Amino acid sequence: MLMRVLWFSVTPSLYSSFSNSHNGGGWIASLENIVRSVQSISLGVAFKFGEVDDRETIDGVTYFPISLKNNCISRYLEIINDFKPDIIQIFGSENEFGEICAHTDIPVVIHMQGSIPPCHNALFPVGMNKFDFLLGRGLNWRRRLMGWRSEPSFRRRAKREIKTIKACNYFMGRTEWDKALVNLFNPDAEYFHCDEALRDAFINMNKQWKYTDSGDIKIISVISNPWYKGVDLILKTAKILKSFTNLNFQWNVFGVSDIRFYEYKYGIYEKDVNVNIRGSVGKEVLVNELCNSTIYVHPSYIDNSPNSVCEAQYLGIPVLATFVGGVPSLVKNYETGILFPANDPYTLASIVKSVYNDKELLEKISSSEISIAKARHNPDTIKSTLLNIYNSILNEK
Repeated sequence: MLMRVLWFSVTPSLYSSFSNSHNGGGWIASLENIVRSVQSISLGVAFKFGEVDDRETIDGVTYFPISLKNNCISRYLEIINDFKPDIIQIFGSENEFGEICAHTDIPVVIHMQGSIPPCHNALFPVGMNKFDFLLGRGLNWRRRLMGWRSEPSFRRRAKREIKTIKACNYFMGRTEWDKALVNLFNPDAEYFHCDEALRDAFINMNKQWKYTDSGDIKIISVISNPWYKGVDLILKTAKILKSFTNLNFQWNVFGVSDIRFYEYKYGIYEKDVNVNIRGSVGKEVLVNELCNSTIYVHPSYIDNSPNSVCEAQYLGIPVLATFVGGVPSLVKNYETGILFPANDPYTLASIVKSVYNDKELLEKISSSEISIAKARHNPDTIKSTLLNIYNSILNEK
């Protein structure tokens, strides 16, 4: 029997090449590839895109681009009435798609991504507040306005997300952290574990990190723009390494292209502390950069299961990551990576100094990472898990 599944996605998935760019939500596109291989599923994907509402079928998938100007629940309900799904899957509890839960009798499952209440709590690094965006240098008008409005915006979105979680009966996620949040806000909800699909380049390029004893240290980080992603921690740690060690290191940072605001705020300039801001690059380039680096550092102040950490583990580059949010569900300390406290550049610097040339430890971590990541992100396992979740929810109905 054919199962009709409708996604409300935060990206266009396979409808647009945007899905394959950095921070483009490539894992949703990868999940769509998995679902496309299931003959018993008819898939629809609704998403914000462009300036007009539309409907288009490509390769058997029905896409519903929603105008970026349209935040109306009535449009979402029109799409539901058009596609007539058996089950609805919403990616993320923090967006306006969550309103659907209170307006339909069709089973809705929310696929947890991040979570706004904890992000609101960790919004600004230590020593930063909204007045920095009014008076500080290094920001264009758009980023300045965004920073000034961040706190009240996150506060409103946090309240909306809690309301959404309370209104939904079913959730899927992949960490103990997002499971605990669902249980905190809605103890009666049912939670299913489902791991994320990785971007195809990380699985199909057959690349793998190998330890090289060159004497040089290549640190790599892949982050995004929000203030809580740890750009400041990278600069502070690099300054400590430069000031108190003789390490010959370079720190390549991908995903952001302009950190002047942080440089002016903290008085630490990338060129002075061996940090190189590399911007956004294609996934194939990123695979090669990861495999040719010494260690991966994830500096975020809050995160659920960051794709960048999962991708680094899949390639086997030893991961150093902050002990926050859902990260401990991915990284077992000194086994599948190394954890360090958030906002602690001194501990991070000391870890980098102590492990960079420890071949035995780094190779042990690499081997363990690859083993667990290949199992965690196995496409066949994810397909089976997702089908079981859909069927469990429909059987309950």
